[in-house]
Amino acid sequence: MRYIIQGAGAIGSAIGGSLAKAGFDVTLISRKPHVEAIKRQNGIFLHTLKGTELQPVRAAERIAEIEISHDSVIFQTMKAHDTEASLKDLSKINRNTPIVCFQNGVENEAIISRVFKRVYGGVVRFTGTMMNPGETRFAGTGKLILGPYPDGMDTFTEHMVEDISNTPFTVLKSTNILQDKWLKLLVNLISCIKPMVKNPSRNMEKRIEICRHALAEGIAVLAKAGITAASTNGTEDSPEKMMSNFDNALALAEGVGQGMELQNSTWQTLAKHRKMLENDLYTGTIITLGEKHGVPTPYNKAILFYLHDIANRELGPESIAVDDILNMAKK
Repeated sequence: MRYIIQGAGAIGSAIGGSLAKAGFDVTLISRKPHVEAIKRQNGIFLHTLKGTELQPVRAAERIAEIEISHDSVIFQTMKAHDTEASLKDLSKINRNTPIVCFQNGVENEAIISRVFKRVYGGVVRFTGTMMNPGETRFAGTGKLILGPYPDGMDTFTEHMVEDISNTPFTVLKSTNILQDKWLKLLVNLISCIKPMVKNPSRNMEKRIEICRHALAEGIAVLAKAGITAASTNGTEDSPEKMMSNFDNALALAEGVGQGMELQNSTWQTLAKHRKMLENDLYTGTIITLGEKHGVPTPYNKAILFYLHDIANRELGPESIAVDDILNMAKK
């Protein structure tokens, strides 16, 4: 199969670069600076725990610039708030072309399925960092979960799993991908705390307090809404196990690259002074569902308020006093 990685930032470039290294036909669709750097240096630099290598790969600014053949599959890896706009870029593509949404949030697949007939969900379980065009930084391994949307299993998923298994990534099949995506949404509720607060390593106890409450709110909201967040293959922590992890701070290990400095997507968004926050589509989703079902979400509201405050004032990551979040949540 030919793999087209649409919205190739840190994660998409890591997946695409790894597939290209394994010998697959890959094209990265990305922003102009990233594409120009890849063309200029004849590939993308993959920085991993094993070192740095330049991996040859094709790149283009728009999907309309490349040929979409009968054996093409498109991986959507852009920020979730760009999914709706991506339909315009995909407008001339055959409606039977398979689309896999390797994105945060739980609405991407529904948006794509308005137009395309073969839609798949994907969950990314590794951290990727891209602060400069033409490169991506990740541990070199990680976990990917994918399955048909909204549920079930098919031979095409089996084929994709077989292909991706040729890379260093662990790839797992899901028969109910939305349950896995809701579970990842709960993870996203707490992964944004460290990028927000000043001196995060010295405020561990207060960070744990915020994370514990934010996650508890999310779990309560989903329970009231009748939504299941679970690892369908049993390899990821359940929501209950995530809560118990706070007792030994394991839940705060997100973003640690086993000796490699990695920063998650929230940190990168704040560092790049971008105003559009993907957090609206997971923290915001929990707040909206909470209001609908009568479940208070003061911690998630305080988190989202200060995320936007950081973005609007261009303060950059690790710029808010942890007590500010706690005081607002406890009012």
